Amino acid sequence: MVFNAPYFSIVIPTYNRANKLKQAIDSVLSQTFTDFEVLVMDDGSIDNTSELISSFNDSRIVYSWEKNYGGPSRPRNRGINSAKGEWICFLDSDDYWKVSKLKKCFDHLHGEVDLLYHDLVFSRDGLTEKKK
Repeated sequence: MVFNAPYFSIVIPTYNRANKLKQAIDSVLSQTFTDFEVLVMDDGSIDNTSELISSFNDSRIVYSWEKNYGGPSRPRNRGINSAKGEWICFLDSDDYWKVSKLKKCFDHLHGEVDLLYHDLVFSRDGLTEKKK
């Protein structure tokens, strides 16, 4: 049996953010480009993060819990080490993506590309601000 690796591995480090994590995961699952895995790397949450992950019925979601380290670097590195995709993407658990993000990234990943970055939009209390 041949296993085809996903094109993108999306690493989501999290700690006690179940209230925001759902929006982050929903934004990935809503992508127009669907060849991905979602690696939720939990840094010791004691809220209902594991129950939230269990509520998703999608085999592309992988959940890993480890004792709290105190920052997102260790969970990000665990995600990198677990990733099976050709490309690794990072999404913080309190952020979300527009539905075309992965497709737009895919369209630019041809030739001699090692890293891709783009603008982002900050949104707080109904105000938005674009950052480069």
